[in-house]
Amino acid sequence: MASPENNLRGAVWIVGAAAVATVMSAGVHELAGAIHSAQIVFVRGAIGSLMILAVTLPQNDFTFRTGRLKLHILRGVIGVVAINFGFYSLQILPLATVTALFFTTPLFVTAFSIPLLKEKLGIRRMSASVVGFFGAVVVIGYLPDPISIKWLAPIFASVAFALVLILGKKLSTTESPGTIVFYFAVILGIGSLPPAIVVWETPEFKEWLLLILVAAMSSLRNYLDVRGYAIGDAQFVAPFLYTRIIFMVTAGYFIFDEIPTKSALGGATVIILSTLYILHREMRVRTQQG
Repeated sequence: MASPENNLRGAVWIVGAAAVATVMSAGVHELAGAIHSAQIVFVRGAIGSLMILAVTLPQNDFTFRTGRLKLHILRGVIGVVAINFGFYSLQILPLATVTALFFTTPLFVTAFSIPLLKEKLGIRRMSASVVGFFGAVVVIGYLPDPISIKWLAPIFASVAFALVLILGKKLSTTESPGTIVFYFAVILGIGSLPPAIVVWETPEFKEWLLLILVAAMSSLRNYLDVRGYAIGDAQFVAPFLYTRIIFMVTAGYFIFDEIPTKSALGGATVIILSTLYILHREMRVRTQQG
């Protein structure tokens, strides 16, 4: 168990990750109409893999050798789906709405941990997950447009991201963080190349700057997340992820003149509270077992 000082430092890293993720999301949102989301995903993977190499090689936190290449490929392919849906969502929906729906990822992680990680799910955690998913229904159900793929895209992204996290946990038993992140970035770049070629538009100078910014912020966000969870207890630092809704609402309002809907804020509140309850239950169970 981490000390109070380390928990506080870990929380600062996670808040930093939330702020950086907001910059990344704003960049993707700004590129809407100019650069297709599939092209952004490819550039993110290509540039991100080079950035990851530059950081991990000097720290000896990386090796090309792996005995679990198939699992890396599976995780990378699912990641291609996740990030494509995620970036597509950021281009077509208000930032606050997308963020609220992205918050369902921990709930899907809880659900997938039963068949994939053989974890047990008690009635209270199950009920909290159902309530959290209801929060997503609140966000979608009261939007003015009829239900379509654009409203479901963030949910599809969250499901895929949850699988990426679960498979990452499986890989972490034998692979270094640098190796996991590198293979993910490389497979993301390769897997996103075909759709990127189909929609490719040569970016202008300003658009290149935004693309590089998105790739850099995405890689930095991963780094900050790793640092935060490494130094602090997961149950303590995880809730600080939700500061992202504050950053996203602020960015949406001041940069894009977006006013969050009541359903987006109300649904986000339900999702956050249900996830916090699951974390609280997990922390109590581990304390009793210890």
